[in-house]
Amino acid sequence: MSRENRETLEVYNRVAQKYLDNTINHNKVQPEKVREKHEKLALRIKGAFKTLPAGAKILEIGSADGENAKTIESFGYNVIASDVAPAFLEACKKQGLQTIKFNVLEDEFPADISGVFCWRVFVHFTREDILVALRRIYEALKPMGRLVFSVFSRENHDSDFEMKDFSGEYKLGALRYFAYYRRDEILKIIKETNFKIVDEWLENTSHEDLFCFVLEKENEKS
Repeated sequence: MSRENRETLEVYNRVAQKYLDNTINHNKVQPEKVREKHEKLALRIKGAFKTLPAGAKILEIGSADGENAKTIESFGYNVIASDVAPAFLEACKKQGLQTIKFNVLEDEFPADISGVFCWRVFVHFTREDILVALRRIYEALKPMGRLVFSVFSRENHDSDFEMKDFSGEYKLGALRYFAYYRRDEILKIIKETNFKIVDEWLENTSHEDLFCFVLEKENEKS
């Protein structure tokens, strides 16, 4: 694990509850806009995992408030919500979710995982950390399993990374490491794994644009 990633984890351990409170406050500002955003992402999630059978086990990495995990669960999957901060895990438990404390770079994966959802997590990862994570996820997935992940686009940035905090409702009062990638850079990283790209899109947000990918593990050769 890189120094950048370890320091980011330490920050979220400290400010997790503030993150949760800020999310609630943000959702109250423009509820209609928030609803539309959630519905749009829900459709993406449904399409990404449509090849998986009902009841398939899906691990969400970095669940935070558990909202996306609940969305995945609503499609009939067996969801495991994960995070490293106790406040996030408690928030997920309050929603009735199965939870585990989990670090994708270090911890052992649950067995029989058919899908992994990793949204706005790799935004804090160095290139080396992303490659390690992708390879570990690939090994953990069942054949034909799928991974959904996102990273920040570098298009509107002058550097590959920066230490920053967001403004407004998302301000946490703590600087975090954020990485930015060109599309060709992410494609190169994916190429260093055995994953196949089955879908990709650019997600426009109020803060940063996201490159989003759906990857699939190859089937076992007979």
